[in-house]
Amino acid sequence: MIVSRSSMSRAAAWAPASTIIAPRTSEDAPVPRTRHASLRLSVEWPYPGIVVVRIDGEVDLATVPRLTELVRQRLKAAQLHAIIIDLSEVTFASSTAVELLLHAQRRAEQRGIPMLVVPGNGPVRRLLRMTGLEYRFTYRNTAAEAVAEAHL
Repeated sequence: MIVSRSSMSRAAAWAPASTIIAPRTSEDAPVPRTRHASLRLSVEWPYPGIVVVRIDGEVDLATVPRLTELVRQRLKAAQLHAIIIDLSEVTFASSTAVELLLHAQRRAEQRGIPMLVVPGNGPVRRLLRMTGLEYRFTYRNTAAEAVAEAHL
């Protein structure tokens, strides 16, 4: 199952799954690039014991191992009180995004740490609705809202 938020043309949407056609400029032809090249991650510690993992770009089979390792490392932090996973800027989400969230939630529960998810209004939220898992996670509309709740 694949959910995507994209402004690609119909022709580019039918490109092979391993490539995206870059927009044409006046000087050159489209250049294929791999999907995982567009993944951006950031980790913030707004307060001691509260970590925000921001994921921006595409969550698919190629990027999930990197994301899983990042989240696993953060969940090992000795003084962790809450983890917030901000997916509001994800532009593409395959079913592996659900697997990532379920795995992170399981690890957080084992440590007794609340996990808050910011799914945004794009592909992640649609994917969770389509799989029937939208009520499985604790959602917040923004990372700031999740941080404020976790800081109480």
